Amino acid sequence: MNVYYMKEWEKEEQPFYHVYQPLWNLEAWDILGYEALIRVANGNIENVESLFQEARKAGHLYEFDTASIKNAVSHFLFSRLNKELLFLNIYPSTILHDRFKYFLDELTSQFPEINGRIVFELNEAKEEDEIWKVAELNEKIQMIKSYGFYIAVDDVGKGASTFQKIIEFQPNYIKLDRYFAKDLAFNEEKQQIVTLLANYCRNKMVLILEGIEKEVDLAQARLLQVPAAQGYLLGKPQKFL
Repeated sequence: MNVYYMKEWEKEEQPFYHVYQPLWNLEAWDILGYEALIRVANGNIENVESLFQEARKAGHLYEFDTASIKNAVSHFLFSRLNKELLFLNIYPSTILHDRFKYFLDELTSQFPEINGRIVFELNEAKEEDEIWKVAELNEKIQMIKSYGFYIAVDDVGKGASTFQKIIEFQPNYIKLDRYFAKDLAFNEEKQQIVTLLANYCRNKMVLILEGIEKEVDLAQARLLQVPAAQGYLLGKPQKFL
């Protein structure tokens, strides 16, 4: 089945759908926003990455990535959730595409309620390692911010260059890799790193700790003054009803 042409994605029965996982504000103890996560219709979670890989091989990654973004936006309950943010994954190659600005224009025109409510999470893929070095990427990121959108750097601490990206792109949110959440309560080295980042981010950007699965690690994160967190303990990805 070739799902990588726009005529296929415009059909009512798309080969994918989105679920939404909450991110919690640990200081106010309420929901900060939701991350949209793509799922394969009539499939399993392992098939998700293969969708993007096949789209990349077919030369239609941009079309699939933007179709995914539009689908996630169209099913998010902006009117019912009057302040929560929507976190959307996006590839750097999509941002650099010559039609991306037109996509943003169409998206904001069709969904005016997204103003000030969208966070674009920069999606890392080994196939796009060189793209991060393109000078124009920073210009495009600043353009995204000019639309009233926010930027997040994902998986911080996982790759060698993530701290460089934080300095260069000045994101609004940084998401600390789940490695740091696992057994945080019992690992002093992880606690020191998390404290260092929490202090660095204060008054600059919001630190989000991913992968919270145990209450003891959540309690430790709050003691370390981590402002926000995400994980199965705080809420599993679900469809909106």
